[in-house]
Amino acid sequence: MTDLLTLEEAQERVLARVRPLSSQSVATRDAAGRVAAEDVRALVDLPPFRSSAMDGFAVRAADLPGTLPIVGRVAAGRPAARPLGPGEAMEIS
Repeated sequence: MTDLLTLEEAQERVLARVRPLSSQSVATRDAAGRVAAEDVRALVDLPPFRSSAMDGFAVRAADLPGTLPIVGRVAAGRPAARPLGPGEAMEIS
C-alpha cells in the first residue's frame, strides 16, 4: 500500500509548485468570465437608498432543481397567507 499524505503535506507540495498569476488590465466590456485581481468598489451608491425589486423566492428544497409556478407573493419578514405547497414557489418582496 502506498503511503498517504496528510492534508498539510499535500498542501505544502502543491504550494511549492504553484506561482501566482500576473494580472491584466482589460476594458469592462471584455471582462466577462474573468476573475478580478482586486476588490471592485463603486464610487457612489446606486440607487442611493436600500432597495430591491424583489428579495427572492420561497421554495421547498425537495422540489429543486426544477421550474416552479409562482403562486403568490409574501412581504419579506411577514408570514405568508397560506403554506407553500409541493411544486410551488412564492415571490418574496
